[in-house]
Amino acid sequence: MESSSLLFTAVFLFYAAMEVMGMMPQEIQSAGGTLSYMFASFYGDQELNFVKYHMKRTTVMWMVHSLLPLCYCLGLGMLEPELHLLDPWNADQSVLVLLAVSLGLPACVATVCSYWTTDNWSRHPLAVQLAQFNRPWIEVAASLNSEFRSVDKFVSTLGTTMVLVTDSWIVRCSQHFINLIHKRDAVLNVTSADEQRVASEELTSAQYLWIEVISINSKFKSFAIRMNSLLYAQLREKLSDQIRVARSVVIHQSLTDRFAAAFTEQVEKNGLYHLPEGSPPLEPCIGCLQKLPEVKLQKMCADLEEGPCRQCYCRPMWCTGCMGKWFASRQSQRASNVWMESTAPCPMCRATFCMADVLKLKVPT
Repeated sequence: MESSSLLFTAVFLFYAAMEVMGMMPQEIQSAGGTLSYMFASFYGDQELNFVKYHMKRTTVMWMVHSLLPLCYCLGLGMLEPELHLLDPWNADQSVLVLLAVSLGLPACVATVCSYWTTDNWSRHPLAVQLAQFNRPWIEVAASLNSEFRSVDKFVSTLGTTMVLVTDSWIVRCSQHFINLIHKRDAVLNVTSADEQRVASEELTSAQYLWIEVISINSKFKSFAIRMNSLLYAQLREKLSDQIRVARSVVIHQSLTDRFAAAFTEQVEKNGLYHLPEGSPPLEPCIGCLQKLPEVKLQKMCADLEEGPCRQCYCRPMWCTGCMGKWFASRQSQRASNVWMESTAPCPMCRATFCMADVLKLKVPT
């Protein structure tokens, strides 16, 4: 085999491996050399029709990836005419076997993909899964599409695999498969964790978790997901008490999560602000809309006109967690060691406050 053929083989195998495994270099992605970019108009808008988008995407993935051996044979045949890849009637037995496999694979996959698209995609594996709920699969798909458009969904993307958690569903979308389980039928176990070095000036490392999503409904298969541990707190909020962690696994918290814990501990020590009798009823925290307000900004670090802090006259509108996240977001990420001594503006009136000015709210009974 000539050097040009060896180079073609190396480049083709590299591209094919990166495409199939979903590890395409950023330079090729930016140049539009991925299937997602090439078939974007066929896929449609994921936000408008999540289910149909991934039905089309997985079908294209199977079809195009099955053509890779045939494309290699055609390219190699042009570079090496003596192999007779383009005139098989003169080829030897091994070449004929290679051509048969290269032609038979896409033919079989095309037959299956064509079957999936019949009857308005009702035979696609995803449609078959959705039909297990004893309702027309299109109705179940419409519910999933609606929840995907919700702003409070959890989404984690690692490589080409996306994990989606909505109010009712846990979904994993990989290159060729889509797995889903209804939340009421799922139990999640954090089974292991590993660390990978991140290329940066600080030589930091990232922790990744392996989580088993176990189905208690025999109609649906269990599956595993992998995600950055910094997203674990968000996933836990979405799944409440459905996650169990193995004793051997120590989950690293993000800097913001560690500060939030320290912030809450400090607020508990600061004292109480007694809400006056006859005050208007409290409305949900404007940060998360889930909890009632829990803190009040009241200048306590010095007299009213002394120091950088100022009196805040806003009514209580924030829970402890959201106020802690707001405080952390206003700090320098490179000086986390002085966050507890720093200040931040009130989210509403912009009055400067420090940790000592955040009081626990006491509502009259």
